[in-house]
Amino acid sequence: MPIIGTAGHVDHGKSTLVQALTGRDPDRWTEEKERGLTIDLGFAWTQLGDQTVGFVDVPGHERFIKNMLAGVGGLDVALFVVAADEGWMPQSEEHLAVLDLLGVAHGIIALTRVDLAEPDLVELSMLDVEEHIAATVAEAWPVIEVSAVTGQGIDDLVAALETELAAAGPTPDTGSPRMWVDRAFGISGAGVVATGTLTGGSLSVGDRLQCYPGGETRVRSLQSHEVDRETIGPGSRAAANLVGVERRDLERGTLLAAQGAIGMSDRFLAQLRFPPRSSGEITDRGAYHVHLGTATVPARLRAATTGTEPAVIITTDLPVPVSVGDRFILRDTGRRSVVAGGTILDPTPLRRPTASDVIALSHAAGQGPNERANALVAIHGAIEKAELGRSTGGGIPATAITVGNQYLSPGVFADRGRELAAAVIDYHARYPLRPGLPKSEAASRLQIDASLVLALVEATPDLIEDGPAVLRTGFAVELGPDEAIAWNAARETLAADLAVPRASELRMSDDVKHALIRRGDLVRVDDDLVLLPDQIDEITDGIRKLPDGFTVAMFRDHFGLSRRHAVPLLEWLDGEGWTRRRGDGRSVSSPRAGSADGAPTP
Repeated sequence: MPIIGTAGHVDHGKSTLVQALTGRDPDRWTEEKERGLTIDLGFAWTQLGDQTVGFVDVPGHERFIKNMLAGVGGLDVALFVVAADEGWMPQSEEHLAVLDLLGVAHGIIALTRVDLAEPDLVELSMLDVEEHIAATVAEAWPVIEVSAVTGQGIDDLVAALETELAAAGPTPDTGSPRMWVDRAFGISGAGVVATGTLTGGSLSVGDRLQCYPGGETRVRSLQSHEVDRETIGPGSRAAANLVGVERRDLERGTLLAAQGAIGMSDRFLAQLRFPPRSSGEITDRGAYHVHLGTATVPARLRAATTGTEPAVIITTDLPVPVSVGDRFILRDTGRRSVVAGGTILDPTPLRRPTASDVIALSHAAGQGPNERANALVAIHGAIEKAELGRSTGGGIPATAITVGNQYLSPGVFADRGRELAAAVIDYHARYPLRPGLPKSEAASRLQIDASLVLALVEATPDLIEDGPAVLRTGFAVELGPDEAIAWNAARETLAADLAVPRASELRMSDDVKHALIRRGDLVRVDDDLVLLPDQIDEITDGIRKLPDGFTVAMFRDHFGLSRRHAVPLLEWLDGEGWTRRRGDGRSVSSPRAGSADGAPTP
């Protein structure tokens, strides 16, 4: 169901022409009818050929340009109106600039009120129009002379509209419905109704949507042109009865879309294009407003690149829903004029994007979601999956490496691998007796996710994973001369008696003790008790000589130990499966499964 939108100077006959084409008066407000002046958006529809066509009638007065801008999004064909008895006027120029900057490719120019102008004046107005549309999007649009009062040219206009609608083709369906709210009102007993032009995909009764900004809502019922519908396709005017939201949640400028389909941003990178006859000057001191969909928000600009189509970082007073490829209009309220149109290149840009970044993103903005995703990953290096989907309309990058909830460019993935390898080498140099760099410390050092650490280890031949640590392939703990001397002295002390001293009393550093435990030269019984493997063998052989149900005291006396040694040793034997406790007594059992040669694992 295509949409035709009007444009043109105030009082040039837009609403009258829409009424002549549809039989419906698009002016809704009493003040509009009293003043004969369109103030807000008007809506009508009719049958053209074999299809129902919607009309969005916009105000032409300069004071209501914000309302005009809210009505030109989602148009299939523009109906540009110029009065033959007045010719080209200031708002004619501004409205054409808007259509040109938004890239509305299909349209018709209606030279209206020809019944009020002499033939010479009509001809002069025609020449005036042709001069002003040169080098704009409207340059090839047909110009039709009409009179809504006498009916002159109306049939020709209808035929031209049908031709342009056919050339425009069906509205694209990307499977991601969006509807910018242009009007919302409450109905007693039925809740809130929001209206707008639906783009991007179909909307059905029961669908759950997100208000941007705002909360979640559900579609209770749908209408299009006052007819109840179960489903409405893209390119149609829609009225959605919504539940779960209040009227205040649906002000003009609210976007209705699928949950999580688009992100909110108050800082984005955009490329600007200027109207054909403008000075092409943008400063960072203008009083700018960004018009996006039906939203209007004050903004500040900072140049990112220069040129005929410069890129700028736009910072808005409030977050707005944006994704790559979205178009907007930039208006300077101080100069009271449209100064540029823009295309969103990156909803969450780097602090200082380069010229090459802008070129790549500009190229991708005109392509599909996947190409946009490829470009963003290449420039950002790493980006979360959900964020990339919101920014590109669901794009999946073909060239990226997927790790956990992130996409990484091959270059960044390789860089992170080199950084991890360097961090491991540095750790080995500083702590030669430790097994390797703890994974948690690696993630913290490199400021990456733990899942990326694992992926990098798998992809880096020089690195291996050893429990909680990452180490170089072939790395082994080797005691230095001083550590070897300390170990020999400690070994002699331990071997002298099963009643060994506390581990903290051995003259070895914690790093040396832990290294010896990992190497199997020591067995850790508890935090302050270590024994030699031969001593463990002596104990595991000796317990077989104890009676079934032996007590702590019997164990202690048999091996000549103090209770300080006996209790932790028995708890260790229980844990390793050598003994099984029953009340105050213990029985000897088989060692823990997986122990080598029938001996417990140290």
